[in-house]
Amino acid sequence: MPTDLPLDVLRPAVALVPWLLAAAAAVTADRPRRAGAALATLWNAVALLALNAAAVRLGLWSFGTASQPVTGSVWAGVPVDVVLGWAVLWGAVPVLLGAVVRPALTGAVLVAGDLIAMASLAPLVVLGPGWLWGEAAAVAVALVPGLLLGELTARGRAVRVRSWLQTVLFTAILAWCLPTVALGFAHRTWGEALAAWPRPVLSLWIQAGVLLAIVAQRAVAEFAEHGGTPFPWDPPPRLVRTGPYAYLANPMQACAAAILLVEAAALLEWRLAAAAVLAAVFAAVLAARHEDDELTARFGPAWGAYRRAVRAWRPRLRPVDGNAPAELWVSATCSVCAPVGAWFARRTLGQLTIRAAEEHPVGLRRVRYSRPDGTGTASGLAAIGRGLEHLGLGWTVVGWILRAPVLAPVLQVAADALGGGPRELRGR
Repeated sequence: MPTDLPLDVLRPAVALVPWLLAAAAAVTADRPRRAGAALATLWNAVALLALNAAAVRLGLWSFGTASQPVTGSVWAGVPVDVVLGWAVLWGAVPVLLGAVVRPALTGAVLVAGDLIAMASLAPLVVLGPGWLWGEAAAVAVALVPGLLLGELTARGRAVRVRSWLQTVLFTAILAWCLPTVALGFAHRTWGEALAAWPRPVLSLWIQAGVLLAIVAQRAVAEFAEHGGTPFPWDPPPRLVRTGPYAYLANPMQACAAAILLVEAAALLEWRLAAAAVLAAVFAAVLAARHEDDELTARFGPAWGAYRRAVRAWRPRLRPVDGNAPAELWVSATCSVCAPVGAWFARRTLGQLTIRAAEEHPVGLRRVRYSRPDGTGTASGLAAIGRGLEHLGLGWTVVGWILRAPVLAPVLQVAADALGGGPRELRGR
């Protein structure tokens, strides 16, 4: 049943009450739970903004009426302040309460409450036919994954899962949110912006962005290998000096700024270039100072030695300290694999030891890469990609491409078809 409250009273209440609830719940929450609450809110904000824009376009529901239209902070017919309040209610509030209330129970209560609220928030929210499908989509793409990300972060569990969820989140922000906001200020659409380039040139812009995204993703994956994520309140417990961090001290920030510059050029949008400059200045001046103090306190002289060897914005041509000691186990009796091992042996500089797979204590059927600390273990084409990280920046980028998500399994299947598949090795 619709409420009798006018829009100018209902809208501020819906937007502000979740923030008040979150502030009250945050008083007794510890730092990991607050970190989880922040990530859950950010996930819901991005997902709900996109979903509500789609719902308005599809006629599942709308905001305001002809007599009481929504004005002010509105994008694509969606009041941004209301969606941010919704994001806090579905993100921060349940995660902050998760220490005392089961997340599944909290989620069920939120879904039930949302079903009641959606049907009683007119004239702020006017439901259309099929609105329950939109509600189901909101639960699936916003509430559930946001709650999962927040709870896993708060409890410090499943680092790879929360690392992947963060990758999806920040990719959505860089690849969709920021460009969409910039185009909105310019009163341009994606179609208009992309039509400015011939398809071959547009393809080159896309490839440049994908390459930078692969580098950033490898940095995120390297953090996960060491038990942490890129989020400042959820870092790895050990100093990471491998992967992209063997060449650049802040590869994620550098790649983010570079992706924004590529998007600025591809979309001919100066606001994105300005955002890239602001992001770089913030990372180089304000964030770097805080990061340096925190990492010095955590790792002491090891952090200082690392930063003296690895720059923040200009990559090294060779990995720092050879990218940490490692072993690449390659068959000496396989006609396909043996030349690969010989090729690596001619080019490595001591930190990568080439060993015969036949001598491995556990029977191997593929090339294997391993480190003494147990991180970075890989097999098959991914192991070769890991090995390339020891040879210099150019070969390292090739290795990252070989290990890129989605692309890596396709390349492995192709390698297997060409004779590089698993095989039983004869003992030496």
